[in-house]
Amino acid sequence: MEFIEANHIEWCDMWQQLAQDAINNNDPICLHMGACWEYMGSTENHHHFRHLKHPSTNKKEFIYLERRKKTLAWAS
Repeated sequence: MEFIEANHIEWCDMWQQLAQDAINNNDPICLHMGACWEYMGSTENHHHFRHLKHPSTNKKEFIYLERRKKTLAWAS
């Protein structure tokens, strides 16, 4: 697992991709009861996020987003 820093080229894209997930209604933070989406790290293929109390479900949620570079490699 690697941790991508905020100045990394993928940083903004992965948060935008998170916001576009249907559960988030275009909100990359989803602040609810003091909890919000947390970036947990990345593997070669995915970015990992968790939310301890998501406003849509009122429970812990995890999202694994496919890394853009993996998608681009597949399309080449």
